[in-house]
Amino acid sequence: MKRELSELLLGIGVLAMGLGLLGFTFSQAFALAQNPGAFLQDQIPTSQGGQGPSASFSWTSSGFNVTVADSSRQGDAGIASWDWDFGDGTRRTGQNPGLHDYGMPGSWQLSLIVRDANGKESRAFAQVEAAPSLTRSGQSMTDPTAGLEINFNFGSILLPIAIAFLTFGLYVVMAIAGGMVTKAGWNLVKPKPETIRVRMKPKDLTRAFEEDAASVAPLPLKVATQPSAVGPPPPPPS
Repeated sequence: MKRELSELLLGIGVLAMGLGLLGFTFSQAFALAQNPGAFLQDQIPTSQGGQGPSASFSWTSSGFNVTVADSSRQGDAGIASWDWDFGDGTRRTGQNPGLHDYGMPGSWQLSLIVRDANGKESRAFAQVEAAPSLTRSGQSMTDPTAGLEINFNFGSILLPIAIAFLTFGLYVVMAIAGGMVTKAGWNLVKPKPETIRVRMKPKDLTRAFEEDAASVAPLPLKVATQPSAVGPPPPPPS
């Protein structure tokens, strides 16, 4: 029985759709595998924060008097405020607050916090020694923990990973779906074996058996004969 034309056209269409889906999936996966950095970089949210200031200063002590000089560097925005803490309860503002008298000998921690127009800050500190008839000077050290915003946004961290896994899973599902559609189309297109049914009546089977038996001739039978034993006569009695 011949196959219908509609079934053949349907199989060709399904096969073409499956092959197209497979081709698109593998082409996109190959392009992503060649340059995964650009894809992942697009998924990472860009940081809007700029560079903040860097606080630093120098100090000079003469007796109980200490003079400081600001040497801070600005970041993306200009420095808007300077906050000085002399360690003895005295706090001042301004870039260079001038002379400070400790009034007694000792070791004091002097610190400076600078803030820019964007609200970012930086801190520097120095250990100042005040003693009579003693002149010293030094440079500050930057506090690495100042202005450090410890804010772990797990959503921003896990989002690129989740998108990468979802993209990989989507490609796998598309590949499986494309393979199944292609297989279904091929099953419709490929040639199918035809079944021929023959009905025979009992009398036809009997006649066929008789004709087959008559066509086989009986083989002749061979009879085996045993040869007689012939020997010399026995000798006469003496």
